Amino acid sequence: MVAVRFVLAVAVLAACGHGARKPASWPDAPVALRDDSDRDQAIDHLWVVPPGAERDRVRSEVAEAVARRISDAIVEERPFAAALLLDQLTWMWQADPAELGRGLAPHAALLHRLRGMFAKSGALEPAIQTLVLLAEIEPAQRAAHLAEIDEILAFADELATAENGPNSIRAQPLQLLQPTTLALPLPWLVDRYVGLLVDRQRAIAMLIDKQGASLQLVRAHHDILTTGRRIANVLARAGRIDEIHLQLAKLKGLGTDRELAAHAEVLANHPTADAYAELAAALRVDEHAPDAAAALATCLAGLAKFPQDPGLALAAASDARALGRVDQAIELYERALHASPDVDSAAALRLGKLYGERIARLAGGGRPRAANEAWRGVLAFTSKSAKDHPHMVWQQTAAIAESALGRGLASQGLLSDAKHALEASLERAPSIDAYETLTTIEVQIDQFASAQEWAKTGLAMLGDQSSGDRYRRAKLERIAGDALRGLGQHKQAATRYLDAMRSWASLGEAKDLPRAVAAERLLDSGRAMFHMGDPDPAIDLVMRAVDVDADTADISAGAVAFLIEAGQYRDALDAYHRGLGANLSDFYKVYMSLWITGEARRLGEPQDRLASEYLAGRQGDTWYELLARAATGRLPYAQLRAAATTGPRRAELAFYTAMFELDPAATTPAAKKLLFAQVLDAHVVLDAEYDLARRYLALLP
Repeated sequence: MVAVRFVLAVAVLAACGHGARKPASWPDAPVALRDDSDRDQAIDHLWVVPPGAERDRVRSEVAEAVARRISDAIVEERPFAAALLLDQLTWMWQADPAELGRGLAPHAALLHRLRGMFAKSGALEPAIQTLVLLAEIEPAQRAAHLAEIDEILAFADELATAENGPNSIRAQPLQLLQPTTLALPLPWLVDRYVGLLVDRQRAIAMLIDKQGASLQLVRAHHDILTTGRRIANVLARAGRIDEIHLQLAKLKGLGTDRELAAHAEVLANHPTADAYAELAAALRVDEHAPDAAAALATCLAGLAKFPQDPGLALAAASDARALGRVDQAIELYERALHASPDVDSAAALRLGKLYGERIARLAGGGRPRAANEAWRGVLAFTSKSAKDHPHMVWQQTAAIAESALGRGLASQGLLSDAKHALEASLERAPSIDAYETLTTIEVQIDQFASAQEWAKTGLAMLGDQSSGDRYRRAKLERIAGDALRGLGQHKQAATRYLDAMRSWASLGEAKDLPRAVAAERLLDSGRAMFHMGDPDPAIDLVMRAVDVDADTADISAGAVAFLIEAGQYRDALDAYHRGLGANLSDFYKVYMSLWITGEARRLGEPQDRLASEYLAGRQGDTWYELLARAATGRLPYAQLRAAATTGPRRAELAFYTAMFELDPAATTPAAKKLLFAQVLDAHVVLDAEYDLARRYLALLP
């Protein structure tokens, strides 16, 4: 009987594929590397592209896009943004730093401009980083660039000496060199950094032996206890694993790490797969200097010698996942699961979540065909794995990925395909994500009875013992309340909203929760309370959510959109200002600026200066930047319309044409009605524009 169940599982995996579904009705959006999300995906993929012409080509294209963004940041005098982009540029050469000089040569002039900007702003770390890049790009001026680095380090020593006395030398140079050395482990830079660490450790150990530890000494060299680990971390990242033991042997007393040194020695003398795994584990876990990148590099070095070792592949996959590298983690998990004689259920489920992330970002980026192709890859791997290593976990793995596909397709307005994928995922394995998304879709298209059924089934899956279940219960109960309200069952809806707020409250004190969860609780409770007929305390909860965590895009953007929908423009403007000053991408800031500016136009309010200036400052050619340019009269309507090549873009074209009267024919209430109706017909139900269009359509005469 068990064997029969396994055969059926394999059959279900194969039969529930996407082959019979209709293709997406819109072409995939082109990749725009200027866009943060597209660029992040391209960089993520670089980690699995082997060295060679293809890697160089892709990296060159991404570098060109980053360079354009850096140029914008220089013009706009945003040194912090420029420094973050410089980090992104530098990290692309971490695996093969010797190629940097050739790869970044076309951008030498830009880096000189960047160096001037950092000099003007007094940003020492990125100034050194820029000079290191220039030293590789311009060998003829290498000596001059290195001399300038020496001047900055000497200046840092002078500042430290003035503050903490003459024994504070080397502390600040180490702090300034460390970020660039870890990101770009060039041989000469690693040698200099490691040499400084060793020399500093010896000098401080001698001082303490003679004079004891003073407060000034401890303050200046607070990181000296992690000297051994810092040496091991940078050497591992540089691929110089076999040197770790030799360098750690130079340390005596303060700053040493006996356990780490022992693992390094074992590896140096007996480089087995287990030795690599144990050293990686030691680098991965530490109270003060854990380094997943160093652990990953160690595992990859081990895999180069022992390519069939599943333990090394599994450990490497975990490190890649910790670093946010989706494609690399997927490749390593697949490798580990394929090589292992037994099925690791936990690893298979983690793989499913990574599949879901890949599919979600493809679909969410306007590429449903690419998302479908990725899903077919998931189906191929899980079907083969189910045949080779029969286990029910492969259905769960596929279900997680297919649920993500469903939500992704819903984000593109492809509701029939989305519901097909979500229901198919439930046939494989029950998933609260699928139930929540199906409930949300049905509420948005006014299929409230169906929404209520999906919600009831999903809630029946959830207990109340774990915080995870209570979190998911709270979210689904609030959406179930929306379904009941749509059915006109207001008393039952109020009860469900209260249930949601109780579930949120059961998570505990806000100080004990992650900021994003604490803020989400406030925002969701505000929504529930508003629909219960208590607008004032509801608005207060929403504003508190932004206070708690404006840096999470779903919180800031969600609050602004909800407050506009609720007719609370002044509060929405306040929330917008907080979001504009938060650590959010241009993508979200542009859309929030468009919503606020559009609502002000509709109400006849004065245009918000910050929103107007922000939109006027967008110069690029991504879709959201084209919207900003069109809304500020800097892009012909025909050019914007030509770029609206996907379902969501067509919906947004209609929405913003109505809001900003981009087309001369869109100035009458009748024309606006038609445009807002087009937004609803596009069924992009997960976008704020869908809800706003429904509200504006109801308000038109």
